[in-house]
Amino acid sequence: MSQDERDLIRLLYSRQGFIDEVYRRLPAEGTLVSAYWSVEDDHQTYFGCTKYSGIESFKTVLSKARRKRFK
Repeated sequence: MSQDERDLIRLLYSRQGFIDEVYRRLPAEGTLVSAYWSVEDDHQTYFGCTKYSGIESFKTVLSKARRKRFK
């Protein structure tokens, strides 16, 4: 396993890391939904399950994270 893979696994493990990775991939993927599923696919590869139940669940988490950041 490469250092890049280990770094990605560390990112995907945390909520904020997952969110950051989605936004990092957004320009290449084009849409938030595509970026989300790209990251979710990697999460499933490394952890054997998805982090969130779907895009709507992720959007709820994202909304809460935004509100927390701007309080």
